[in-house]
Amino acid sequence: MDPQKKIYSVKAAAEFLGLSQFYLYKLKCQGKISCYKPNGGRVYFRQEDLENFIFQGRQAADYEGAANA
Repeated sequence: MDPQKKIYSVKAAAEFLGLSQFYLYKLKCQGKISCYKPNGGRVYFRQEDLENFIFQGRQAADYEGAANA
């Protein structure tokens, strides 16, 4: 396993995202964020998946729209 890839518990992932643990579970149950549950036990998140969740809602700035028009 690549030591640069971080694995987060629910608590650590919620802190990383700035969300409550309850809301993180809600997102997980809605299928809006990827997670891992080895052997049906605890839930874990990869940093890459957390970052993908953050960056999926990108909104272009005004100047980007004008340049592409």
